Amino acid sequence: MILFFGPPGSGKSVQGQLLVDRNGWKWVSTGELFRRSTDPEVLDCLASGELIDDDMTNRVLAGALGDMNDMTHIVLDGYPRNTYQAKWLMDYLDKHDREISAIIVFDVPEEELIKRLAGRGRDEDKLEVIKRRLEIYHQQTQPVLEFYKAQNLPISVVDGRGDLPDIHDRIQAIVEERSLV
Repeated sequence: MILFFGPPGSGKSVQGQLLVDRNGWKWVSTGELFRRSTDPEVLDCLASGELIDDDMTNRVLAGALGDMNDMTHIVLDGYPRNTYQAKWLMDYLDKHDREISAIIVFDVPEEELIKRLAGRGRDEDKLEVIKRRLEIYHQQTQPVLEFYKAQNLPISVVDGRGDLPDIHDRIQAIVEERSLV
């Protein structure tokens, strides 16, 4: 399993889809799973920029992963968002005899993120919501990377700026360097 990390608007979803299309893998995005939800509680959280509760997120993810037999070639986008979820994922994967093969972190300046997000036109992409989502990312998600560093998991940082094909080539090079293809 490959984890994609980065703030909202960093390109994780687009690049995740490109990577799975190129390599015949599976893509799982908790954000996409939630955006497809009809649960009013989930939709209210999305509209406010707040994160979905950890237990609900873990249940939704477990259901999605449970439907996939080959967990080696999955790109997981937008999860885990905090150390509680990071620990849950490691336990879940261990119970299913799977592991995290690579962590790819998207590095994009905040002003570029705001510009990208504001241009998407989603309800959750209003300026105040964008700023709240970025604040949450810095407070809760960045410590996950420290947790994974302490676990000696392979972490690579990719420059998330530039043309989509160039960014994709950088990611593919990391995947090939780690012998995941």
